[in-house]
Amino acid sequence: MNLLLKRILGASFAFAAFSFVNPTPAKAQSCAVAPTCESLGYTLTEADCEGHNFLKCPFDTSVGYCDFGSIGNSGICDNPAIGDILFSDKTCSKAPLPGKTPIGIVFDIEFRKAIALDSTELEWATEDFDISGLVSTTTEDVKSMWDGKKYTKTIIEYSQTNNKSFPAAEYAQNYSTKGTKQGDWHLPAGAELQAIYDNRTILNGRLYSVGGTEIPTGNYWNSSHWASISYIDRQAWLLDFSNGSWDNNYYWHQFNVRPILSF
Repeated sequence: MNLLLKRILGASFAFAAFSFVNPTPAKAQSCAVAPTCESLGYTLTEADCEGHNFLKCPFDTSVGYCDFGSIGNSGICDNPAIGDILFSDKTCSKAPLPGKTPIGIVFDIEFRKAIALDSTELEWATEDFDISGLVSTTTEDVKSMWDGKKYTKTIIEYSQTNNKSFPAAEYAQNYSTKGTKQGDWHLPAGAELQAIYDNRTILNGRLYSVGGTEIPTGNYWNSSHWASISYIDRQAWLLDFSNGSWDNNYYWHQFNVRPILSF
């Protein structure tokens, strides 16, 4: 073999060896993130959907989707359950529905009441005074009172007549959403507030599912006077959501306020 041929063959073997040891790197591929069942709206179990069509998630057949909306001739929820999502068109469901706007979560089915998706902290009143027309109550009385809308109206009328400020009641009175207006919502009465506390676990789960503000622990104002006694009058009732105990406190302290709606 002549010298030129040896050199050509040697160069070919060297190139082949270099190519084998240093292969051309592959171009990076961009991979899409696979959707989850939750992101696609499959959040319920078959037990949750009892009596309704159940569509299973293709990635995890233990969860799925079903439509709980029930619209009667009057356009309202026919058979709401505690924890149902209330939409702006007054239909309801256990899960968010495309094209519908959540406005509240059902906490009572006998009197058909829902809590707002938001809450705030405010004073019950800004000054130390009594409200004529608002009945003072004892602990047992306040737990049986359901007509928070009536009491809120009494507070607002007194504030307008006497040029006084009641931030908690005014916030609830002025609260509005798509499908509702100012005056539709109100400050809870004692029994209404107690029902919210008793069902807070399921309510928080539904609030989370629609991006609402979960119910924090701490004191919540209601719409009733405390039963005034001598030097400790000018107080209102509140429910401590950290332990379920009822107490009273002076008007000007800031505590939690969450409006409710009768639907």
